[in-house]
Amino acid sequence: MQCLIALFLVLIAAPVYGAGVMKDLAAPPPGATLPVVINRTLKPHHVRPGQPISAELIQTVPVSAKVELPKGAKLDGRVVKVGGSSISILFDRLGWKGRTIPVRVKLVAAAAMMNVYDTGVPLSGPDRGTASRSDWTTRQVGGDQIFLSGGSGTVYDRYSQPVGYADYTGVYANPSAPGKLPRAVGPFSTTASGLHGFPEFSIESTGGAGLPITLIASKPNWVIRSGSALLLEVVR
Repeated sequence: MQCLIALFLVLIAAPVYGAGVMKDLAAPPPGATLPVVINRTLKPHHVRPGQPISAELIQTVPVSAKVELPKGAKLDGRVVKVGGSSISILFDRLGWKGRTIPVRVKLVAAAAMMNVYDTGVPLSGPDRGTASRSDWTTRQVGGDQIFLSGGSGTVYDRYSQPVGYADYTGVYANPSAPGKLPRAVGPFSTTASGLHGFPEFSIESTGGAGLPITLIASKPNWVIRSGSALLLEVVR
């Protein structure tokens, strides 16, 4: 799992926002996004209702101008319902260093393990022979591209417009307005939504407000592999 995470954490210069920021467990504001990786494989006959489930923050997440959630903080929850045709999961707690806080989230996007892996593969042939990932060009889940040269770069959308940035802490969408925080996106594009690499699934409920995330499967032997990623949005 750590290898998958490392594949898309690129190194570029941090923006002014990052100066003096401390890492702590603090409540993320509504609208903040949490890119997490699932740390176990889920199959219908290997999980049960009520079973604890956790995911891990892939990168740091800004929660204020001076505080960010640290990479590796845990998002905990439980399996609400599971069967051959569906799975429902409720994430409701963030934890770090023995402390926990409540949180409500909804699903924005999900990517299968191999889709996450592909975000760390350079797009061009010459890049494959470059030892330093800080000089690679890579594609995010959803189509955005990160162009790096000498450890600096920008995230561009499919129309070649700059929409975000990356640094040693992760990948971020630009703030939506002056005074707003950048959104952490991990391996996802800044506008990614829906399911990527899960052809057997559809979304019945994105969750939120204490409701579970529910996926419907078109076949009974479905699987969600360890290393798959979720992009979740904090709601009130």
